[in-house]
Amino acid sequence: MKLAVVGADDDALNLLRWAVARGGHELVAAYDSEGLGPQVRAISPRAALSDNWEELFLASAADAVIVGRGGKEAAARANIDPAERRADQLRKLVQAAVPMIVVCPACEAIVGFEIEMIRRDTKTLVIPYVPYASHPAIDRLSEWMLQEEESPVGKVEQVVLEREQADRSREAVLVRLGRDAMLLREFIGTIQTVSASGPPTAVGRDPLGPKSKELPRLSNLSVHFGGEDGVAARWSVAPAVQQDVGRLTIIGQRGKAVLTMPASGDWSLQLPDGNQNTERANLEDDAERVFSWLTHGIESDEFYDAESWLAACRDQEAAEAVDRSLARGRTIELFNEEHTEEESFKGVMAIGGCLLLVMALGVLFLAVVVEGLRLPMRGWALWRLWPFYLLVPIVAFLLLQLLQVVVKREEGDLGRAITR
Repeated sequence: MKLAVVGADDDALNLLRWAVARGGHELVAAYDSEGLGPQVRAISPRAALSDNWEELFLASAADAVIVGRGGKEAAARANIDPAERRADQLRKLVQAAVPMIVVCPACEAIVGFEIEMIRRDTKTLVIPYVPYASHPAIDRLSEWMLQEEESPVGKVEQVVLEREQADRSREAVLVRLGRDAMLLREFIGTIQTVSASGPPTAVGRDPLGPKSKELPRLSNLSVHFGGEDGVAARWSVAPAVQQDVGRLTIIGQRGKAVLTMPASGDWSLQLPDGNQNTERANLEDDAERVFSWLTHGIESDEFYDAESWLAACRDQEAAEAVDRSLARGRTIELFNEEHTEEESFKGVMAIGGCLLLVMALGVLFLAVVVEGLRLPMRGWALWRLWPFYLLVPIVAFLLLQLLQVVVKREEGDLGRAITR
């Protein structure tokens, strides 16, 4: 399989190393990746380095694309915001039905939902990738949620994920939170509520007053998630002592289990009975799983998981809700509504209907004033046609409702080929 990479970063390079060295794939081009040019050349000396990523629209350019989180240098040369450039790349690649592995978080949630609507129409294979999010140890622990009383800890009551990392900048914390939201979803289901706490607010500050122009610091962020399965999850970040590490604690009625996840090295699982198991954590295993999904999706023309990209967008939406929760000092509820062209059309028509109603009332009020006070403009020829001015936009609005029938496209069957 011919592969290309857009915006290479460390995670994308790890996938490519396995793909070329072990998977039998070929890296043919790297776009927006000059900052990691030597690493790309080390993987594939013949790979072309370029900023002309539009070449990927040609079916012969590459069979699949890995989209990383790099590419800021190329965006600066093009004098465009990196986030806008990446959003434009994702939109157009999905429109061209290019199979993709996307390193998450890749874009804002609102952009992700837009891409999801396009993906449904083009039936494009899009696999969101977060390192180790599909690790067998996490899958095994998530099965305890289904076992309830029969699990080693009994019925699970709470999930706690504590992160220790050296880089606690705002961007690094939000990236880590967005990725961990995907991990926590395995235990609590789709996230429905977000309640965050961080730096103390000023005494006497009105949460309903003007918003602060300065974004809050997140170096000591703590977040409480509520899921659709009725289980709560708590996430926090703290300084790293020796290396970045995460601790996932599953708390049940009969005890707790702790999965320690260092940034390098094997993981360890501390069971309620005191036994400790070593869990292998290898990026090569991670890459092999992802490429098996990609290969199956391409060869069988079926989806690895039709809802995986939508779920990743909702995870990012939960991470972005942190700022709103901190600003308002309260829990933010996520409605997880379905984002489709039909719903978007209804929303636009609803806004247009309200605007039309306000305009009609304005014209009617003006007509009452002019006719009631017998103003001179009553004699104007154009004024005598004011009932038609009121009728024409209403008729036009009603005719616009037919657009949904005219341009509606049939959605394909979004069945799942592989379940987790």
